Amino acid sequence: MVYFVGAGPGDTELITLKGVKLLKEADTVIYAGSLINHELLHYCREGARLIDSAHLSMEEIIDICKETEPGITVRLQTGDTALYSAISEQTALLDKENISYETVPGVSSFLAAAAALDIEYTLPGKSQSLIISRIEGRTPVPEREDIRVLASHGSSMVLFLSAGHTREVRDRLIEGGYSEDTPACIVYHASWPDEKVIHCRVGSLHSSAKENGITKTALLLIGDFLEGEGDKSLLYDASFTTGYRQGSVKRETVACCAFTDRGYELGNSLYPGACSRISRRDNGISLDEWTREHFYEAGALVFIGAVQIAVRAIAPYIQTKITDPAVVVIDESGQYVIPILSGHVGGGGRLALELEERLKDLGYNASSVITTASDNRQLFAADSWAASMGMKILNPEDIVRLQSDILKGKEIRVGSDFELTFPSGKTEIICERGYAKGQDMQVRVTGSGDRDGLIVIPRAATLGIGLKRGTSCRQIREAFEAFINENGIYSYAINSIASIDIKKDEEGLIEFAGELGLKIEFYSAGELDALSGDFTDSDFVRKVTGTGNVCERAALMSVIRHAGDQDADTDGHDESAGGRIICRKYARDGVTLALAIPQKL
Repeated sequence: MVYFVGAGPGDTELITLKGVKLLKEADTVIYAGSLINHELLHYCREGARLIDSAHLSMEEIIDICKETEPGITVRLQTGDTALYSAISEQTALLDKENISYETVPGVSSFLAAAAALDIEYTLPGKSQSLIISRIEGRTPVPEREDIRVLASHGSSMVLFLSAGHTREVRDRLIEGGYSEDTPACIVYHASWPDEKVIHCRVGSLHSSAKENGITKTALLLIGDFLEGEGDKSLLYDASFTTGYRQGSVKRETVACCAFTDRGYELGNSLYPGACSRISRRDNGISLDEWTREHFYEAGALVFIGAVQIAVRAIAPYIQTKITDPAVVVIDESGQYVIPILSGHVGGGGRLALELEERLKDLGYNASSVITTASDNRQLFAADSWAASMGMKILNPEDIVRLQSDILKGKEIRVGSDFELTFPSGKTEIICERGYAKGQDMQVRVTGSGDRDGLIVIPRAATLGIGLKRGTSCRQIREAFEAFINENGIYSYAINSIASIDIKKDEEGLIEFAGELGLKIEFYSAGELDALSGDFTDSDFVRKVTGTGNVCERAALMSVIRHAGDQDADTDGHDESAGGRIICRKYARDGVTLALAIPQKL
């Protein structure tokens, strides 16, 4: 059996555990002597046959693999076998000889180079793509992959096997579109004890390599990612919702900008002191900078000027109707108010109507220009309704199909275990009740022949948590993930956490709530124990906390308090109650969890 093992970039601790295990077991190790760190061979067992492949042909290497069958042979190659390793040639020959093999990945030198510089290639606002390539040598490069062609993208770039051709690399990079002042870096022997990092510019790439005597075993890094801070990553932004965390910052602000003096005066009338003046003559913020700054953070953007300017400004940032903010354009004379993006989910249509009324109050002869058919015909707009109810649409790709049925006047059915309210209009809506466990949080809006319809998740559930003293955030997180997976619940559905007040100083619980961006409500043992109903009580829990169950009782108590129905029957199974438990006590690693929802939204 032959194992192709990526040796890593050089540091003997950057080989995988599996690679070390195989070196310790191998009968024969064929290593790339001119490229790997020979200290790696210390992992080999005493008596193993060690063969340097630097002076061997491919056929000679395969002959050794044949000789060592059926023992364990490790072919130790530099970096990772996925890049410039000639592994496909070797495996093709092994296939002909019917010799079994397996590949064990390694850490590539381009990753070690990034670690040496403490940078990331995909820096938000700088580049979200990484090109890995090389200049041609004895091995040709396809014409379409010439460095000049690749450089035209302006993205982050790493060049292997090119340190001996820096003059030509420099010239081709500039011909392709990089400026001479573009940041560059030469990383020699990344992660080795003699690692050397040389910062330069594309224009000085050749001279820098020459001055430092570097002609091989170095990577060339090119791109703006090497300097300056990028935009803030949305993944960890407090306002960004993930499968495990609901954004804690609501996009409710409106950002306004204008392009003329008259428009600027109008903008300040609508948003006093908060309208930005965009002008090519000024040295202030540019339109692109303003749009990029506010598109992902504001709930709505208002442009006072020409529609064409607004369209061009927002075009690079548009993603989906579910995530994009509302965008409204007002002409500088205050006559027309036109929503041009996210009219339903983002509330662009509603904002346009609000702005029309405000402009009229200010003395303008304003009228909103609403072009969506459902709004003009006073028909039900499922996506707009879901957004107004604080629901998350799971399958936005089906919005168009459902809305088409609505426009055709077809019967619409809404299935849910909640009591729902709908806006007045001309669409006939039939409500149906009842879903199986695990779907209690789903609301389905279906048209004719629409099997699944639009599936939306209300953000209305409370997560009740009980825990042992000193339980860590990691333990709570792992229990939570198992809990929602087992019950088929989307974490978005949870809008708050509840527990007993003797846990209010638990650091793990507080940290966990912070990760999800949720507030925690605490109740006394007396309040929890006063709830009547069917709970999974325990004498032991009562002895420790003063109430028979924490997670179920706390979840239900919170839901009832939020519903403002404190006097209602609180039986977890009573359909007339202000709330009910849909996921009963779940215990794991010192954590208990339960979920409750209100009757009405």
